[in-house]
Amino acid sequence: MEKQLTRNQTHEMAMTLIYNALTYAIIDEPIDLETLMINYFQQPYESIDMYVKEVVIKAIKYQQDIINLIEPNLVNWRFDRLNLLTQAIFLLAVSHYKYVKDVDKKIVIDNAVKRAKRYVDVKD
Repeated sequence: MEKQLTRNQTHEMAMTLIYNALTYAIIDEPIDLETLMINYFQQPYESIDMYVKEVVIKAIKYQQDIINLIEPNLVNWRFDRLNLLTQAIFLLAVSHYKYVKDVDKKIVIDNAVKRAKRYVDVKD
């Protein structure tokens, strides 16, 4: 029997996949999200957690809309100057809240802060 992933694990995996997609974009490589997920999980696309598929696809699909929501709140900064991991955390959080599930904003913010504390340098 396959072990069920925790919600925290699925968030981490989604963040990693979004980061990978951003990396491909930076190096100007074409990206196929389905193939990226299949390679990451090493399993058929149909077996991959539905939340992960949905949040990653919507984060990339609506990336510019999400950036347009975030950027006015960045004081003397631009989204594209943030490191890719910070960008991935933002894209995951906003995609989750706005496009994927009806979830409490406080939970989304808490999850994003936890990821930032764990993966991003304090100065960032």
